[in-house]
Amino acid sequence: MKETRIVKYIKGLIRNHKYLTTEDIMLLLEKYYKLPIKEPSVYYKYRTIIRQCRQAVYKERRRNKRNGV
Repeated sequence: MKETRIVKYIKGLIRNHKYLTTEDIMLLLEKYYKLPIKEPSVYYKYRTIIRQCRQAVYKERRRNKRNGV
């Protein structure tokens, strides 16, 4: 997964908020990036991207916790 502007934005949301559901993140993407989330292909594409971002952020948290940061 490439570190694009939207991917960085999604990771930032996941990092800085207690917990945002996939739907909440989709609504923010629609609002700020004008993504046509109502189209199924766009919805499913970004759903997988959000899932991958969430895994990456959680992995980073575990690594930081283990190293005592």
